[in-house]
Amino acid sequence: MKKRTVTIVLTAASLSLLAACGRTQEEKSRGTSADAMSAAITNPDEVYHIDLKFSNVFQPTEWNYKASEKLAKEITEKTDGHVSVTYYGQNQLDCYGDSVTQAVNGENWIGLEEPSLFAEYVGDCAVLVGPMLYENTEEYNYIMDSEVVKEIREKLAKENIHVLDTHFSFGFRNLITNREITKPEDLNGVKMRATSSPLFVKTLEAMGAIAQPMSFTDCLAAISSGEVEGFEGSTSTLAGAGAPYELVKNVAETHHLIATRWLFMPEDVYQSIPEKYRKIVDECAEDCGKWEQTSCDADEANMISELKNKGVTWNDVDHDAFEAACAPVYDWIEEEYLADPELHRKLNEKLTAFRKR
Repeated sequence: MKKRTVTIVLTAASLSLLAACGRTQEEKSRGTSADAMSAAITNPDEVYHIDLKFSNVFQPTEWNYKASEKLAKEITEKTDGHVSVTYYGQNQLDCYGDSVTQAVNGENWIGLEEPSLFAEYVGDCAVLVGPMLYENTEEYNYIMDSEVVKEIREKLAKENIHVLDTHFSFGFRNLITNREITKPEDLNGVKMRATSSPLFVKTLEAMGAIAQPMSFTDCLAAISSGEVEGFEGSTSTLAGAGAPYELVKNVAETHHLIATRWLFMPEDVYQSIPEKYRKIVDECAEDCGKWEQTSCDADEANMISELKNKGVTWNDVDHDAFEAACAPVYDWIEEEYLADPELHRKLNEKLTAFRKR
């Protein structure tokens, strides 16, 4: 009997102790949760975190790839990981128009794409990078910093596309084949690789070529098989991955399009980031864009010299003839994208005034 009584007493004591311990742990848990909630309310920036995927098509040898890597690293480090950016180059994730769609749909996304791809949402974007418009990078930057482009960026924001920076440019695009092309007639019947941008396709066709849209990886195989005779692209692309310079040895200096990309993300995602981190994102975007632009411009002469040593030749062209051939492209932009019919004229007036300075 005594033994049973002792057992009962001990069990009761144990239960009492366990209950006390339970209350202590619950109180501690509540205290911890309360502290966390209090900290979050008092300093919400410290508990904020977002993971962003950053995608484009570029290869490790290209300036856009290098600038993209730099951007992802700097944003992640300078925000102490509160805005974490993971870069996926080489067409691993959505690129071109699909990348723009990711932004429109509000995904946690950053893209770097050719500005004419935004014309599906704001038609004037295609005019801003139309053929034979700019003579150098300074002219391009002048227009990008203008009120005209500011208004276009505001229109894009209403489509949920936030343009972070416009400086990710890497020279001008030329016609690259094994022919000496000096005038539009020299392109008649010549099959040329084009990007997926309708503007690029239309520009090549206006200059006389037969445009064949395909990825650049497929382009090299297509040149080898004779499916196409060349491509239009920048010096850095010719010198880059896959050694295109081994397949095509002549560059016609048309400078028909500026080689540029706009850095962008969803407007709603951008606005959801605390201001202190948004400011860092903005600064990193501009710094990396300008870093690419100045680095590529400074390296252009070296790349040309190296390519000439590998047997590539450059030839001058009749720019007036190519400009006249490309003029109808602006009529097509107005019709296709309902762009402002006065915008091309306004841009030319601004550039003429800028050149006189």
